[in-house]
Amino acid sequence: MVPMKLGIWAPVWGSFLGQKEEPSSVTEATFDFNAKYIQYAESLGFESVLLLDRSLNSTKGIQAPILEAWVTASALAPITNSIELIVASRSAYRHPGLVAQMGANLDNISEGRFAINIVSGWWGLEHDMNGIPFPEHDKRYDISAEVIEILKKFWKGEVFDFNGEFFQINQGITSPLPVREPWPTIYFGGESDAAIHLAARAADVFLFNGRPLSLAKKLISRVKIENANYKKDLKFGMSAFVICRETDSEAEEELERLIESLGVSEELQSVDKDAIHKKTSSRSKGIGSNGGIAAGLVGSADTIVERMIEFNKEGVELFLLQFHPMFDEIERFSKEIMPILPIGKGQKTNPQGK
Repeated sequence: MVPMKLGIWAPVWGSFLGQKEEPSSVTEATFDFNAKYIQYAESLGFESVLLLDRSLNSTKGIQAPILEAWVTASALAPITNSIELIVASRSAYRHPGLVAQMGANLDNISEGRFAINIVSGWWGLEHDMNGIPFPEHDKRYDISAEVIEILKKFWKGEVFDFNGEFFQINQGITSPLPVREPWPTIYFGGESDAAIHLAARAADVFLFNGRPLSLAKKLISRVKIENANYKKDLKFGMSAFVICRETDSEAEEELERLIESLGVSEELQSVDKDAIHKKTSSRSKGIGSNGGIAAGLVGSADTIVERMIEFNKEGVELFLLQFHPMFDEIERFSKEIMPILPIGKGQKTNPQGK
């Protein structure tokens, strides 16, 4: 098995329940809540946090609050100590020259804890709102390919010219350089052929939406086959929502209670019909995002550990987890599951209470 690491999603959009809410009720989408939750996760031994890159709240309603990923990560850097700050960045939305400078500075502020999740995107409304073109599906992956190439050149300290289809860089340079070498970790995901080809060629970690083990095996196999063409190390990470109770039946009852408690979901406009992300996310039944409960981490502590180990045997190193309610359930996870997980040396197995 590969080493197992634990991470969380930052609640930049509120809770991880997929339902529309009045803006005033989305109390988790504040910096104060995010900071306390991420600091608490760090104290329990979680090693990474992913900050979603959204300019509109796709879960609670477009008028609901949502934190901007880069500003939030910059504010978190001085008040955290060890947790990796994975900042998502939409490649067709943000210019790579600016992203390179922001990322390098954030890596210095955090003393080498910055990482980036390059996102090709699926929601055209955010682009329409700001008059930014939203290319068709495969073109967005071509843009991501150029972005990754440009970021690597900036972060390796090259003075370079780049003349691509989408970006032109003249005598590009950024200083200071990132602390991480040769560059901050690049996370990337997707399920289309274009996405898998790019991930295998250029990413450091393939990050995918939670799904049943049988489907995860198929996806990981596709990526590994493609990756063999490049003879480079590629790690895997997966998102998942966790419900832990004393018994499997009690966990299933809690899942049903959560499903029944859901209100109306936000009806999104300008969603790319070719984006596989939205299709696979539908497996979550509104409980968690990016696959949510589809990975099956619902049950007793022993059941959840057994299932996580099965994913780990297939190559999943990093588990980016979601909980509800966040503080109560992440504490339960730390006390009942973490002590029996085969986690890496950087993890704590005897966490303290809140």
